Amino acid sequence: MADYRQAAKDVKEGKIAPVYLLYGTETFLMDEMCDWIKTQALQGGDAGFNLVVMDLEEQPVQSLVREAETPSFFGGKRVVIGKNAWFLTGTRVKAKVEHRPEELLDYAQNPLQDNVLILTVPAEKLDTRKKLVRQLKEKAVTVSFAPLEPKELTGWVARRLKQFQVQVHPQAADRLVQLAGNDLRLLASECEKLAVYVGRGGTVTPDAVAELVPRTLEQDVFKLINSVAKRNTGEALGIFHDLLQNKEEPIRILALIIRQFRMMLQVKVMAEQGKAAKEIASLLRVHPYPVKLALQQGRSFSEETLRCLLQRAIEADQWIKSGKIDKVLAVERLLLQADISSSTFG
Repeated sequence: MADYRQAAKDVKEGKIAPVYLLYGTETFLMDEMCDWIKTQALQGGDAGFNLVVMDLEEQPVQSLVREAETPSFFGGKRVVIGKNAWFLTGTRVKAKVEHRPEELLDYAQNPLQDNVLILTVPAEKLDTRKKLVRQLKEKAVTVSFAPLEPKELTGWVARRLKQFQVQVHPQAADRLVQLAGNDLRLLASECEKLAVYVGRGGTVTPDAVAELVPRTLEQDVFKLINSVAKRNTGEALGIFHDLLQNKEEPIRILALIIRQFRMMLQVKVMAEQGKAAKEIASLLRVHPYPVKLALQQGRSFSEETLRCLLQRAIEADQWIKSGKIDKVLAVERLLLQADISSSTFG
């Protein structure tokens, strides 16, 4: 299996393979790889005639193979992309078409060298129990696209910014990840916006990031939890009602409250076991900054209190989904209970 960075380097240098198998849950990187392959393979060619994209949930793979076997009528390479090749995974999907995957394997063993066939699978892993998958991986350039580790994310953002020929302050990339999270599509968009703002040769600073990048709902929920930690129920309710005014869904707000309470509890328990913040971040597969904040917030609560708050938040979610209570009232009551719990057990 090819390393993502090496595969990308090869493509940018014009080393194009006849068959690619791309899979993983980080679809932004996967789509970007497809774009690079298309750009390199179709140089000077007519994309209107030489590019074919099929959804394999709607069309059989044998139709994709027929396209891959067809030479370009106007010279140059053809690029044939088959998306959603779920038949290469163990995931059960409702079949709309009947695939004959043996035809795909036959083609991969002797592909048309002037064409490029790309299969994409937005799944965490392929089903290597299948003979087809094992043999296809041997014939195709196979690349996995897993979510970036927290320590990789900041570096990716810094490199992305530098592609726009701007300078990057050492803390700017970290600040951007803090505000925008780990969604690469959003981060890429924010990088472009920041680069335009500072101009070529300019410097992206933490202040520029704070000025241009909007706070996420996660950031507002953090402020809400911080108010609970300070025993300021009025402020917590005020933040909640501001979010409602901004058309945020109460159930989504509650889901983030549950996630934050859970992280605070996990971080507190691990810290008491002697684990450092970086180790905790690695174990939880999150950016170190949320761990640092959870450690700070967790100091305001005992472990018993956090367990109580997490349980009550989960119960509120269950009551909403079972129709026992109005969703706004459920969150309001949770915030009031949180203040009582904090005062009693904190």
